[in-house]
Amino acid sequence: MDSVKLDDKFKSIEEILKELERDDIGIEEALDLYTKGKVAIEECKNKLDLVEKEVMKINPDGSESTFETADF
Repeated sequence: MDSVKLDDKFKSIEEILKELERDDIGIEEALDLYTKGKVAIEECKNKLDLVEKEVMKINPDGSESTFETADF
């Protein structure tokens, strides 16, 4: 996931959704796309969780903590 930008991952999810909306999609193809989409969504969620933790490093008093010393 690190080598793929979050925006690119979101775009791939959008493409998967477009493919799943096709009228002529077969069951096997739909299942494959669904699985790929589910994995991509989980990767995005994990990346966003990391970003949230980075943002939370800023303390309420405006000071910054290192990631290792931040209270979560």
